[in-house]
Amino acid sequence: MSVALIVAPTAQSVASVGVCTPAEPSRDPTSVDVVVVGTGAGGAVAGTELARKGKRVLFLEAGDAYGVRDFQTPSLPRAARTLFQHHAVGQIARGSVPIMLQSSRVVGGSTVQNSGICFRPPDARLSEWAEIAAAPWLSPDAMRPFVDEIWRRLGVSATHLGNGKRHNDLLRQGLERLGGIRHAWMDRNAPGCLGCGVCHLGCPSGGKASVDRAILPEAINLGARILTRARVDAVVVEGGRATGVQVACLNERGHARGSLRVKADLVVLAGGALGTPLVLQNSALGGEHCGRHLSVHPGLFVAAEFAEPVVLWDGVPQGYYAFDPVDERALIESVNVGPAELFALFGRAAPEGMAEIARLKHLALAGAMVRDVGGGSVTLAGELRSSIAYELQPTDLAAFRAGTRTLVRAYFAAGALRVAPGMLPITFFDDQASALAAVDALHEAGQLAQAYASHPHGSCRMGPATGAHAGVVDGNGQVHGVAGLYVMDGSVFPSTLGVNPQITIMSVALALSRRLL
Repeated sequence: MSVALIVAPTAQSVASVGVCTPAEPSRDPTSVDVVVVGTGAGGAVAGTELARKGKRVLFLEAGDAYGVRDFQTPSLPRAARTLFQHHAVGQIARGSVPIMLQSSRVVGGSTVQNSGICFRPPDARLSEWAEIAAAPWLSPDAMRPFVDEIWRRLGVSATHLGNGKRHNDLLRQGLERLGGIRHAWMDRNAPGCLGCGVCHLGCPSGGKASVDRAILPEAINLGARILTRARVDAVVVEGGRATGVQVACLNERGHARGSLRVKADLVVLAGGALGTPLVLQNSALGGEHCGRHLSVHPGLFVAAEFAEPVVLWDGVPQGYYAFDPVDERALIESVNVGPAELFALFGRAAPEGMAEIARLKHLALAGAMVRDVGGGSVTLAGELRSSIAYELQPTDLAAFRAGTRTLVRAYFAAGALRVAPGMLPITFFDDQASALAAVDALHEAGQLAQAYASHPHGSCRMGPATGAHAGVVDGNGQVHGVAGLYVMDGSVFPSTLGVNPQITIMSVALALSRRLL
């Protein structure tokens, strides 16, 4: 039985204790037992578990390490420059409508800049995955101990009115008044949360148990090392077995300034669903399914204006949720953005612009996130950059309509003066019937005002080497045809998850790493 690590709100991150070292070019290879590519949810758990078993583990991270002191002045431009892939807030998935996707590049990965949302993997998904991947260990009963362990190690607890504040509570009130809907305060891995409302810019209070605070310190204490500014370009394979990785050493601006070779008995890829397939493709590994079957959980927002101030940027960014009663693929979640982003959506550069600014603090915002069909792909486009293609399907739009209808009704039930579904042209309706009629007219992706998605997964899915459900890795996470090469991140999910994935990613990585040992 392993010992659960409960992180205190004041626990130091690996950045704070100065254990992350920038990679230096060298002609001489570095040799370890295990090299882990990526320090996010999957990589942190897998590498820490292997270090627990006495393995010499080296983590490689393309980004830098940051601690609480670095986040004391929240700034979107600064976060884009330091925390996000390619120094941009989002990457664009191209299709019938452009969709913005976030991707992190920092020690701790997306756990540093997410809202801390924690969902247990749905039993239906685990049962489906166990069958697709011929992996009985993925069944709900077999996975439950791993999920419970991760839940404890992150100190997960429910949001409440004290840190959720008015914005989240308005959604609660509306759903409660509608009745017949499963809804609750969000569980989050933020035991010391103060409701600052800037999780996506880096937690300034230290209250969120991101993996750089809750998981990686244990690995460091067990002798593991973290090299930052270390972009893995390719896996080295000799005689059908992975023997290490080729690394580009980056400067502060992310440009290569030399290279390094790391030799290892085992290679674990955990660069996420947008990063891992690029490394495999650049290494001519992974087969025809590598980069395909990408799911992204697309979302559609609904805004509501209230008579009294809401100040939606004050409080937990995403503190309340509901499962749509009509279409279970739609997960309703409150969401916040800052005044600048709101003005970009609803403001205007005109004499009445100041009045528009004054209205912003009266707005509430929530979205319908969809368990999509999974029709996307990610392919290599030079120097480890991705070209992402994605098409919303008719069934996805149907789920959007169901979730958005529920949100419109909930906000009017909570006392909203006007409600605007996130469709073009953005229109605030002062009566429910008109707003619902507008939602019912949504039948094309091009009608979305601002298509947004998150949680990319499934691009290196787990499955047999051939057949209808063929994948990139087998039921143990090993890349087909390459001994000693494993993938332990969200890219291995055999189908679309449908809930925020960090708990599932970490639990699957924990199970895979223990199976490996």
